[in-house]
Amino acid sequence: MELIKEYGLLILPLILINLVLIFICLKDLFTREKVTGNNKWLWAGIIIFIQLLGPVLYLMFGRKED
Repeated sequence: MELIKEYGLLILPLILINLVLIFICLKDLFTREKVTGNNKWLWAGIIIFIQLLGPVLYLMFGRKED
């Protein structure tokens, strides 16, 4: 049980960072007019299902400046 508590405290910040990134990216995705590839649902899937890397990919490549 001690091992679970120890690893839980190490993983908790990563989980919180991931959830915050997902929320920020999804909010940006659905308020933005255009995205790369013009497929918001594809980007939503990438953001949600490719943990930690998906939101970073969206922020780097998915956002299309007007």
